[in-house]
Amino acid sequence: MGKNISYSYMYDGGFALALDGVDISVGEGELVAVLGHNGCGKSTLVKHFNALLQLQSGELSVAGLNVADQKNVWELRRRCGMVFQNPDNQFVSSSVEEDIAFGLENYETPRGEISGKVRKALRLVGMEGFEKRSPHMLSGGQKQRVALAGVLAMEPDIIIFDEATAMLDPAGRGEILSVIRRLREQERKTVVMISHYVEEAVFADRVYLIHDGRILASGTPREMLTDEELMKRTGLIPPVPVRVYYELKAAGLELQKCPLTNEELVEEICRLN
Repeated sequence: MGKNISYSYMYDGGFALALDGVDISVGEGELVAVLGHNGCGKSTLVKHFNALLQLQSGELSVAGLNVADQKNVWELRRRCGMVFQNPDNQFVSSSVEEDIAFGLENYETPRGEISGKVRKALRLVGMEGFEKRSPHMLSGGQKQRVALAGVLAMEPDIIIFDEATAMLDPAGRGEILSVIRRLREQERKTVVMISHYVEEAVFADRVYLIHDGRILASGTPREMLTDEELMKRTGLIPPVPVRVYYELKAAGLELQKCPLTNEELVEEICRLN
């Protein structure tokens, strides 16, 4: 997908390197998590995928389209949808159904098809019955699901979640993560999830760790998230089960394997009895 991608921001007459020779590949139908501390370059990277940032250096193709070709921008943004951190920034209308219909109208969807696409998108995110509600009167999790419905209505091949749970409480985060897993498992969407919450990457197919604009490592969630040294190098906090494993190990009590989920942790502890 992407090879040797570099990008610099200009500030006060100088330049700050945000990406430095990044290689990344996302397979069709995969759920890929890109993790790193704030300011490491992960959001800069994914904004290249639908040409929100212009490619400065390297090669990148998304859904078979060359990102560097300006003629592909419109199609890229239809086939690669993005859900941002603050859903309020994505709302343009006073009702949920009008907001979702807005993007469809911009892409000249036949009027007779719009209401059906709106209903389908709301059903996919579990927000049926909210068509007439104002987006600004919804909870944080509900707002983010409506923002996602607006993306899904365009029927993209790829969906990017750019810190989409960062402003949500635990209940709202759970709602969005459940929808993400359903999109991958039932709808077979390709999903790229950007986060600094490592727990959100546990169910990914593949994890990329970014540090200071470079890919530090990539692999399965178990390979990446249970590696104490890798977590320290990226400045990330391992999932709770991993922390418990290493704390028990330091106390002289070693489990058979390092658990990645709470369920695995319970199983490993039960084996000790």
